[in-house]
Amino acid sequence: MRALLVALLLVPVGAWAQSSRDWDLCKAVDADQPALAACTRLIQANTLAGHDLAVAYFLRGKVDWQLRELDAAIADDDKAIEIDPDFADAYAARSAADLSKEDDDQAIADASKAIELDPRNAVAYGNRGLARAHKKKGKDLDGAIADVTRAVEIDPNNVQSYLSRGSIYKQAREPGRAYADFGKATEIEPRSGFFGYRLRGIAFQLRGDYGHAIADYNRWIDIDPGCAYAYTKRADAYKEKGDVEHALADASKAIEINPRSADGHRVRGWVYTFKDDAQHAIAETTAWIEIEPWSGRAHKARGYAYMSNYEYDRGIADLSEAIEIDPDDAGAYRMRSLAYVKEKKPTEGLADYNRAIELTRQKVNSGDPWFQ
Repeated sequence: MRALLVALLLVPVGAWAQSSRDWDLCKAVDADQPALAACTRLIQANTLAGHDLAVAYFLRGKVDWQLRELDAAIADDDKAIEIDPDFADAYAARSAADLSKEDDDQAIADASKAIELDPRNAVAYGNRGLARAHKKKGKDLDGAIADVTRAVEIDPNNVQSYLSRGSIYKQAREPGRAYADFGKATEIEPRSGFFGYRLRGIAFQLRGDYGHAIADYNRWIDIDPGCAYAYTKRADAYKEKGDVEHALADASKAIEINPRSADGHRVRGWVYTFKDDAQHAIAETTAWIEIEPWSGRAHKARGYAYMSNYEYDRGIADLSEAIEIDPDDAGAYRMRSLAYVKEKKPTEGLADYNRAIELTRQKVNSGDPWFQ
């Protein structure tokens, strides 16, 4: 005991104060880069061990995820789990990053592990439900709704759970239940930017109330003006509202803050496509692919941009990549069939068109609620 007291006395008071400030900042919800720096200082100080060190990696991973740096988020969650294999929240956090990368099977595995370790982990239930609904093969909407309903039961004030369940109800063609969940989400008063106004803004947006959505995103930006993601969410709302110029301005601001903003490049690509500016659309979708090479949506968007620029061979290449990523994407087959026809390859074009029809027929016959 005496040796411990001596050791504590030898640590400068300023160092303890800095450590305390860094913990507070690392845990802050709307601090972004300062939070990332604080978490990194805690990790690199070499004063933490065991679960405390795992928590520091976990918190930095959350900041990475909020910044949409998904690989970094997964790497930090990996480290947290390596240090503390029973850290349920780290598995739940990693499942969110998996889901953002469209790795649904891994998201389900990580969320299931979190639930095994902590049966009352609402975040894990919500993530597993979304992954089950998002799966390209073996979609399980009933299981998805059951999971997210369990998340609501565990934490009735979690806005994300209502948003998730509403989205799944919408996918299941139950608009009344979806609208009710989105409505419930708008009733919960926000307490922060990222986990408050962001979520309520999304709820308003899903209800088609773009004015209130934009107002909430404005509040989020007021709280955290350096958050690129906030500008991209507002850009999406402006885009859906039909306000192309404001959408472009917000997407550009997001890229100014973070040149690796995939959503910023995605929105700008859409705007330039809408404006029939194929060259800029190609540049933006190329930037999106460089950031998210695993995204079939990105390859499909650039494929369409190439086709708009009469570069059908390049369009075919990108659409082929989109189909490799998601072999059941009927839209990609339809688009590629047109490109083949333009390239005077009617046999390939007809094959793709027939495949698009077959995939659509399979969805109808499988009872996919979208086609009922």
